[in-house]
Amino acid sequence: MLGSILSQYARSLAVFAAFLLMVLVESLGIREAIYPGLESFFNWMNQSSWLGVIGTTYGSVYATVEALHLLSMAVLGGTVLATDLRLLGIICKDVPSETLVTGTHKCFRWALLMAILTGIFCAAGVANKVYFMEVFWIKMLVLITGSCFMLFIKQPLLTSRPHAQINPWTIRLLAVTSMLIWFTVAATGRWIGFS
Repeated sequence: MLGSILSQYARSLAVFAAFLLMVLVESLGIREAIYPGLESFFNWMNQSSWLGVIGTTYGSVYATVEALHLLSMAVLGGTVLATDLRLLGIICKDVPSETLVTGTHKCFRWALLMAILTGIFCAAGVANKVYFMEVFWIKMLVLITGSCFMLFIKQPLLTSRPHAQINPWTIRLLAVTSMLIWFTVAATGRWIGFS
């Protein structure tokens, strides 16, 4: 019986274990032990890498890439909201939720890839600033958590069978959890912008 449960929920258990590991890393102070060693990498990224040099030397290039980063995050947030609000039965009631989930997930993957690539460039341009921001590290943890949740729990569950065969409370829980995670990503990103 335990074997069937483990095989049935392997992805969910793996993401939960990764999340638990992140919580332990934070609560036991492991990140603080690793943290000083990363400062030289962030200094290199800002001052020596071509990303950092371009980001700090050419303000218009940095502003353009940052605008692309914000646009990709807006598209990502839009796909999350469209999917989750449909799963909650608030919008697009005439469109089958399976169709919307499949369509928005393709857009989500591209937006996530673009957000990560442009985010690396943006972080390189101000690496010696974001290194000292605790909110930056929180955003990275929540971004990893949200990506893992979306790619390994939510999407596989929603594409495994018709939504009518999934417990409605499970679907609602997925939608609310997803919105909370991605709202936290957006809020911490905005907080970085104001810091």
